[in-house]
Amino acid sequence: MNLGIISDQIDLDLSKALSIIKEQGYDTVELHSVFDKPVETLTKEEAVQAKEILDSYGMKVSNLATTIFFLCPLYENDEVTLFNDAFHCIKGNVQDHLNQIENACQVAKILGCYKLRMFPFRFPENRMAPFGTQKDMETICSYFKQAADIAQQFDCELVIENCPYSHCPKGEMTLKLFKMCNHPNLKLLWDPANSYRAIQKQVEDQYLHKTLREELELIYPYIGHIHIKDYHYDASLDKPFDHKPIYSGDIDFDILFDYLKEKNYPYTISLEPEVSFEDSILCLQRLKQKF
Repeated sequence: MNLGIISDQIDLDLSKALSIIKEQGYDTVELHSVFDKPVETLTKEEAVQAKEILDSYGMKVSNLATTIFFLCPLYENDEVTLFNDAFHCIKGNVQDHLNQIENACQVAKILGCYKLRMFPFRFPENRMAPFGTQKDMETICSYFKQAADIAQQFDCELVIENCPYSHCPKGEMTLKLFKMCNHPNLKLLWDPANSYRAIQKQVEDQYLHKTLREELELIYPYIGHIHIKDYHYDASLDKPFDHKPIYSGDIDFDILFDYLKEKNYPYTISLEPEVSFEDSILCLQRLKQKF
């Protein structure tokens, strides 16, 4: 398996980030924000420039962490807003996001990558939970099939991330969506911390009973990429799920990593620490010690 990190978790400047990542003994990165814009919006010239920088540091790209279908209303009257103004992402309606996929695939090809993240749509502020209902799943699936058809034209693969801000925060929910879509160019991007952090009152009861290890065992055959971050739950905080460096929070990564080692997981485990740049370096060091 490969170990990596999303580059802008180390520094917003691509060259500076790659220099530090290489110093820590890594040769694989994932790209989200490049040149202060979402990676899926790079021009051909910008993608070539990014590739030259990557090559100068001997870096491979495991996945494009695009924001396709993140800040996108699932239904016409849904209202969605950005939780963090510093998070670079595209906006618009479903067709706008579908239109962006072709460029994203072209960027991926230039960067020597074939995987692209997409989201199960941001949950709306003006509609009552639960989200990820059967109707939601069917609607999302209809759009994901269109997206996957576009990716197929470029021999690219779309990996569906379970995201706590989306209609499918649990890995078990993205698995159901994946099976409904039944498309060869779809796989899952599993983020165990996102499953842990899911807002339970927004999720139907049937998805609330598996441990992270049980969820991993269930969805493992369909995983194409993994994100790693950590949280500590503190009920006294306004936002009780507090980001921590890995192995400083609540998640037992060893039990998950042991399973991945047993299975000879063939893809990339990619850090998405969402902590300070300094603590992200600590995460690189701690992850390296485990493999």
